[in-house]
This record gives sequence, C-alpha cells and structure tokens, in this order.
Amino acid sequence: MPSNPTEQERSDIPRQPAEGSPTAADLAGSAAEWPRLLARIVEGLLRSELHQFEDNVMAFLNSAVADAKASLISLAARLIGAAFLLTAAILLLGIWLQWWVAFALTGLTIIVVGSRAGGRNYRR
Repeated sequence: MPSNPTEQERSDIPRQPAEGSPTAADLAGSAAEWPRLLARIVEGLLRSELHQFEDNVMAFLNSAVADAKASLISLAARLIGAAFLLTAAILLLGIWLQWWVAFALTGLTIIVVGSRAGGRNYRR
C-alpha cells in the first residue's frame, strides 16, 4: 500500500471521531444506563427513608417501654405504701379498740373514700 492513499482508498478507511465527540454506540450505551442509575437512586432513597423510619419507631418504642416501666414502678410504690399505711392504721386502732372493730372501721373508711374518688372519675 502506498504511503499516500488515493481517494478510493481513503473512503475504505473508517473515520476516527474526534476525542471529545461521542459516537452513536456511546450514546446508546449511556441511554441504557439511565434506568439502572435511576433504580439505584430510588433504592438508595428508599433504603435511607426506611432506616430513618426504623430509627424513629425504635426510639418511640424505647420511650414507651421506659414510660410503662416508670408507671409500673410508681404504681407498685403507691400500693406498697398504701398497704403499710393501712396496716399502721389498723394497728393504731387495735390499741384502743377490739381488732374486729379496728378492721371494720378501716374497711368502711376505704369503701367510702374509694367510692367517692372513683365516682368522680367515671362521670367525666
């Protein structure tokens, strides 16, 4: 082949595109990548939103459990305290009265106080 190709020989040589301009194959390949890239973006967004939702739910559940535990401890302390006060009242009355009278007065007092306090809450 001679060093200077003729016109006919030049048309047989494939043209090399300039380095900066993409070819049709490059454009077709990048167009095929768009759905995959979009799917990765959506997946990343969904994953981060689900992680944030999970963190929020776990924080809510942890605080709800802590509140329930605090309420249970408070209720137990009140019940134990009330039991000791009731025992002290019965023992104090037992010094001056017979035991059956002490228990009867304490029970009657509890019924009266409980019915008045309970009645107000149910009427609301």
